[in-house]
Amino acid sequence: MSDTAEQFEWGTAVERRTGPVPFLSYSPRRHHVVELLDDAARWSSRTHLIQGDRRLSFADVFSAADRVAARFHQAGLRPGDRLLLLAPNSPEWVISLWAGLKLGAVVALGNGWWSGPLVEHAVGLIAPRLVLADEKRAALVPTSDDCTVIGLDEVRDTVNDTSADSVHPAAPDGTREDDPAVIIFTAGTTGAPKPVVLAHRSVIANLHNLLVMSRRLPQQVDGSRPPAVSLQSGPLFHIGGLQSLLLALLGGNTLVFLEGRFDPEQVLDLVERERITWWGAVPTMASRVLEHPSITGRDLTSVRSVSMGGAPVQPALMARLREAFPNAGKGMSTIYGMTETGGTVAAASGATMADNPRTAGAPLPVVELRIDSPNAEGDGEIVVRTPGQMVGYWGGAQADLVDDEGWVHTGDQGRLVDGLLYITGRIKDLIIRGGENIAPAHVEAVLLKHPAVRNVAVLGLPDEDLGERVAAAVQVLPGSEVSQSDLAEFVAAELASYERPAQWWLRTEELPMHDSGKTDKLTLRKTWPAF
Repeated sequence: MSDTAEQFEWGTAVERRTGPVPFLSYSPRRHHVVELLDDAARWSSRTHLIQGDRRLSFADVFSAADRVAARFHQAGLRPGDRLLLLAPNSPEWVISLWAGLKLGAVVALGNGWWSGPLVEHAVGLIAPRLVLADEKRAALVPTSDDCTVIGLDEVRDTVNDTSADSVHPAAPDGTREDDPAVIIFTAGTTGAPKPVVLAHRSVIANLHNLLVMSRRLPQQVDGSRPPAVSLQSGPLFHIGGLQSLLLALLGGNTLVFLEGRFDPEQVLDLVERERITWWGAVPTMASRVLEHPSITGRDLTSVRSVSMGGAPVQPALMARLREAFPNAGKGMSTIYGMTETGGTVAAASGATMADNPRTAGAPLPVVELRIDSPNAEGDGEIVVRTPGQMVGYWGGAQADLVDDEGWVHTGDQGRLVDGLLYITGRIKDLIIRGGENIAPAHVEAVLLKHPAVRNVAVLGLPDEDLGERVAAAVQVLPGSEVSQSDLAEFVAAELASYERPAQWWLRTEELPMHDSGKTDKLTLRKTWPAF
């Protein structure tokens, strides 16, 4: 990486790749994620990361990544090994990501809200050589001679010690764009988190698509303009968090992190103090900010863009956001995508969003999208093929949602109208609570371990704040004295906090069933009692 390196020209020509999956791709393109640091070298003097009173420039991040890479190498991290990041948003999280990629490791983004059994499950799946964790999460990592845990505080000391030894690792020779770069865990629909493998090709193609659409390819960014200041209120371990981080890197922009858990008052404070220009959030976060009593009288005029994703966005919410952020009217946007597609596959903003408030947007340029088995209204399953999509699941688990021609069957229901995508429902059994995907089957499996539970059905019920809340209809054994609090305490040991049922329906009568023998969740939803 050099400030004097000749700037790489990201291409806009579209070609169809040869190979097992004939993706559409741009040319020329970057082939390794670490090469993105070369594109960001021109921004060395700019502020890149802010958290509390800490402010790190791009140059600070680059040099710290070399020092942390040296520490990780000393701890035994080698090309192809897995580095698991199990910590909250922080500069150390970002720097460790780059350190691992520089060493040729596959970086796994662990969900910071996992329970102990879920951490153990993830570690068993990917067998990390190294785990970065804060004190709370380090205690959840199972002890192993083959895995070293490095504390967040130790990495912070290395970041702050500019006199520490550093290395300048280069990507291992022979790395190809289809080789694994990162692992992101998704809830899937049938059980515990699944490790989605995104290749270097996947990560870069998603960025390339977004940059072409917004006309912000690295060579198109005017270095004389002041940088955007983005507020990252969601976790970095989601695909949207990684996407936001890399967009800020290439654009020479500042990324601001919250301190601690999501807090709507802190969001408003940061918007005013740091003069935030872009904010990305899930609908639940946006609603909580809009409902905070201190929003009246706040100076929110710096915000020029608000991007929503992670769950369907209601037009009424967008209208309220336009009113609260008066200079972001034309910058309102929404995106649609999933972890398995490597990020965004459709997006809408500006006039398109204003004229079509319920749309998820138009497919991005090199995304192929169709509707399978549409009904009379045109609703069917959304099926996509994109160079950003996953390689598969780590360990070779079968990815049933990808067919032999490389098409990803999303499990979402939608329609295409005049080139715009509308999400009309879900085919898969999945709950989206506050932007978190929850597999009902996993919650059901945990509940069925209780000796008093005979049968159970977990589903999502509407929630004004979270979008959906987890609800459990539990058939208990006749004569059982088990209570809701008993079951809540029982599941707390294995389920992440966001997975735990918030509403219960305990009953001794059998749950309604389809002729196929499956639980009739539609009937349960319609007949759910008002407690």
